[in-house]
Amino acid sequence: MDHITKTEKQLIQWADRYETESFISNDPIRFPHRFTDKRDQEISAILSAYLAFGKRQQIIGKLELLHQILGDSPYEYIRRGDYSYFLNRTGKFYRFISHQDMILFFQTLQECYHTYPDLESAVCYYCKDNPLRGLQLLFGHLTYMPAPESQSACKRLNMFLRWVCRRGSCVDLGIWKSFSPDHVVVPLDTHVHKMSLKLGITQRKSADMTTALEINEYFRNIFPNDPG
Repeated sequence: MDHITKTEKQLIQWADRYETESFISNDPIRFPHRFTDKRDQEISAILSAYLAFGKRQQIIGKLELLHQILGDSPYEYIRRGDYSYFLNRTGKFYRFISHQDMILFFQTLQECYHTYPDLESAVCYYCKDNPLRGLQLLFGHLTYMPAPESQSACKRLNMFLRWVCRRGSCVDLGIWKSFSPDHVVVPLDTHVHKMSLKLGITQRKSADMTTALEINEYFRNIFPNDPG
């Protein structure tokens, strides 16, 4: 890159700051890092992304409880289908996600792994050229999960895709080989949107998918093969 702007230089510095192992311990990505089996990592990652809204410490606390329930192998937990912790409980598991919502998620995953060798294969079957759409087709029926026709920025699904698609990272897992990091759209949350407005990357006031894609194209100029 022959010449970079002040904004581009700042973005590169921020990217370097968060691309360190020390970032893992206080982020939901720490949970799938506990496992080595691909299926365990996929299940831990998609469930961690699903519940990754609200205050960080609340997220981490609830995910800690969830992973105590999942045990040493999330895949075995899903395969067995023994969801007794959730079956006899009413009310919410986390914020507006109920215990019954969690059971439906587990059952959806159980069906995926019964039909396909792993979640990556299932997503490829549903949409081999667009992993985000594949995830939406698989999980769009779940509470607080954006459906394909939604204009949502899909922050949590894109965060999951970053975790599983980005390779050569000390933070991200890089366990999916069917999709390149180029498929990943930036996980657009309130903070990223505010900073993008402040830096002049976007002028759009709505943190929707159109805005996420606009920011992604800006990032692509700096990180051509890894804009997300």
